[in-house]
Amino acid sequence: MIHLTCLAHGIHRVAESIREKFKKVDKLISRVKQVFLKAPSRVLVFKSEAPAIPLPPEPIITRWGTWIMAASYYCKYYKDIRRVLLSINSEDAISVKEAQQLIQDPNMEAKLVYIHSNFGFIPEYITKLETQYISLSEALSAVKYVQNKLNDCEGEIGFVVFQKFNNVLEKNCGFKTILNISKILSGQESSMEGLPDDLTGDDITYFKYAPITSTDVERSFSRYKTLLVDNRRSFNFKNIKKSLVVQCNTLEGI
Repeated sequence: MIHLTCLAHGIHRVAESIREKFKKVDKLISRVKQVFLKAPSRVLVFKSEAPAIPLPPEPIITRWGTWIMAASYYCKYYKDIRRVLLSINSEDAISVKEAQQLIQDPNMEAKLVYIHSNFGFIPEYITKLETQYISLSEALSAVKYVQNKLNDCEGEIGFVVFQKFNNVLEKNCGFKTILNISKILSGQESSMEGLPDDLTGDDITYFKYAPITSTDVERSFSRYKTLLVDNRRSFNFKNIKKSLVVQCNTLEGI
C-alpha cells in the first residue's frame, strides 16, 4: 500500500500560506463579505452602481482556493467595488466603515495585483486535480505546472510560498513513489528500483488512473450523508442498494 496525502489539499495549504502573508487583503475580503451578507438594501445599491459585475464572492476557508479567487475578483473590479463601498453610508454598520477604510488604503490595489498575477492560477489547478477520471500522468503534470509557476514568482513572498510548496511535497512520503510509477507507465523509466517490494508489475498497470486527491472519498461522504438521514428510517436494504447505485453512477462532476 502507498500512502499519499491529498495533493489538492496540499496546494490549498500553500494558498492558506499566501492568505497569511496578506492580512489587510484578508480583512478587506472578510469585511466586504459582511457588508453584503443578508443585506438586501446594500445588494440593491451594488446592483444599481455596478450592474455589469457580479456580487463579491463569499470565500469559505474550508473550500479550497476560494480565497485566491476572491482576491482575483477584487483585483479585476477594484475601482467598481471602491465606488460602491464609498456610496454606502458609513454609519450603517461597523463592517461598512472598516471596508471603506481598507479599500482606500493606498497599497491595497498593488497587493491585489501581486496576488492575482502570481497566484491567480492556483484555483484552476485545484479544480483540475478534483476532476474525476483524470489520468495519473495528467494529474502529476498539473502538480508540476504549479511548482514551476511558483518557482517563477518574484519577491520575498514568492520565494517563501515556493518553499512552502516544496515542503508539502517532501513531507508527502508517497509522492516520490507515485512519481516513479508514472514514469514507468509513460516509458520514461525502465527500472523498478525504489518501489515497494510487494508491488508487482501487474499492480503498476492499475495505477494509470490512480487518484492523487481525496476528492472522490469526500464525494462519497456527501452521498452517504444524503442517503442515511434520520427521516429515512423505513428504507429497507434492497431500496438502499438501488438508491446508492443511482447516486454513485451519476454523471454529475464528470
